[in-house]
Amino acid sequence: MIVKVTRITVKPENRVELAQTIGRLVGPIKNVKGCRTIRFYQDAADENVSLLLSEWETESDLDRGLRSDHFAILRGAITVLSVGITESEALLTSEAFRI
Repeated sequence: MIVKVTRITVKPENRVELAQTIGRLVGPIKNVKGCRTIRFYQDAADENVSLLLSEWETESDLDRGLRSDHFAILRGAITVLSVGITESEALLTSEAFRI
């Protein structure tokens, strides 16, 4: 499984618009082949910071999702509305969950 996390910082006046835009796109992105989930969280300590977290079956599924029209719209909205973006990805295997 691949986990992609995007930390988004927005100006206060753009916070609602970003949440509305992402809210409209989450459903269609969940329907992309290989997408396990996509979630949007607001930071409890700073309401101008949000996390967009998605989980993908494989790296090729993630790549396909990132090339989709819905992700293109999402990236455009984030670029226009944000003042800072940090992205990271992690490969998780079943070995990572053994105790």
